[in-house]
Amino acid sequence: MQIHLVLPGLLWPGAPAISPTAGLALPALSRLLGRGEQQIADFAPLDRQLAALFGLGEGELPLAALRRLGEADAPVDVTTGEPPAQWLCADPVHLHFARDRMLLSDFPAEGDPPDAAETAALLASLNDTFADLGRFEAPTPTPARWYLRLAAPTEATLYPLNDVIGRPIAPFLPEGRDGLIWQRTMNELQIVLHNHPVNQAREAAGRRTVNSLWLWGAGALPGTLKAPQPRVQASDPLLRGLARAAGLTPAEPDPGAALAAPATDTLVVLDSLRRPALQLDLDAWRAALADVETRWFAPLAAALDQGRLAALTLSAPGDRHTLSLRLGRQARWKFWRRPQPLDALLKTLAPPPAALPTEPPPENP
Repeated sequence: MQIHLVLPGLLWPGAPAISPTAGLALPALSRLLGRGEQQIADFAPLDRQLAALFGLGEGELPLAALRRLGEADAPVDVTTGEPPAQWLCADPVHLHFARDRMLLSDFPAEGDPPDAAETAALLASLNDTFADLGRFEAPTPTPARWYLRLAAPTEATLYPLNDVIGRPIAPFLPEGRDGLIWQRTMNELQIVLHNHPVNQAREAAGRRTVNSLWLWGAGALPGTLKAPQPRVQASDPLLRGLARAAGLTPAEPDPGAALAAPATDTLVVLDSLRRPALQLDLDAWRAALADVETRWFAPLAAALDQGRLAALTLSAPGDRHTLSLRLGRQARWKFWRRPQPLDALLKTLAPPPAALPTEPPPENP
């Protein structure tokens, strides 16, 4: 039995002077890092890495259609229809100025997203005003993920929401043949949302408003995909959609089920570290990492030591690098290899300090 564990957010993106795991007991992770064969690759977006596992290569990826397929209430016409339905992610966001730059914040589950009634009212107005674009909808019970079933295909370069969170939006505006059309559409969406009674009530109550939508992931579902493993565990809707497109029924991450008999090769994607790393929330990241150590690293290390697990692959996509760690049965005998603390690994991946100038600046004439 082999397990491939994908763990975005494991590589803490903070300054190299910080020791993010100081005082945190991570014996199983340290043992795995010390005994495994490591490879460090350059940065690649997580969405593309997940898609590549299922055989999707270069070009624009239909991430919206795949994510919609991964929702609990995926409609039948995600996978049927001739021609296939074209989808966009149309996620609710909040735009705000910081000095002279427009920044974007999303609405995670803990970030006061619009509730079901607010979502229904906002989407009704959008569908009335923008009927020519297609139909907006939101799955239940996750109203912070919205979709647009397009009335017609589009050709534009649209950047995933996770690339933009907390950053100025200017470099990420739509580009390509239809880029200007979608830029104008986003401006018109902002006007409708700004004037909506739902947002006026949220603003009056001191709550963040849904004052824009972030559009990304355009496309239709590809043909049948090939899964890298016969079993997939994930809570992320994109990965669940990829699994369903490959003919699998994904399950929620569960280390007991992953290691249970009968032995089945399994792909597991854990996303508990991803958001704390994106938001540089060190306390939340440390708490999530301690949970992963107890629930995943410890039983996986034990299964390797006992010979119940033939191989473990750990993939950790980060903001600058991706760590790949491979351990086979022979790793259990490499007792001479000392454990490697995660902090030590992070220091090897940190960018070098900026070089100080060797010459004094020129004097003003």
